[in-house]
Amino acid sequence: MKKALFGLLVFGLILAFSAGSVSAKYYKDSDKTVSVNTGQNLSYDYDTAETSFELQEEAHDYLTDTSGAEVDHYYIWVEVDGQKVLAVDPARGMY
Repeated sequence: MKKALFGLLVFGLILAFSAGSVSAKYYKDSDKTVSVNTGQNLSYDYDTAETSFELQEEAHDYLTDTSGAEVDHYYIWVEVDGQKVLAVDPARGMY
């Protein structure tokens, strides 16, 4: 009985210490780009791509801090006439 309790205690300690070392990570290498060429050479003065990226990163941080759920993620960047206009974090199932 003592061996079983000791084994359970050791297992619990291992889980407790390893849980803190796991973190959600942004995988830049997994990013995808969708490009649309209108042929009109449109220019955008707004930095909507960077703004949408930062907002979604803040949402990831907030959800990780409040719920403890950590999900690795990447972005789909939308380009129009060679300029990034939007960053989209695609939904992924958690399992």
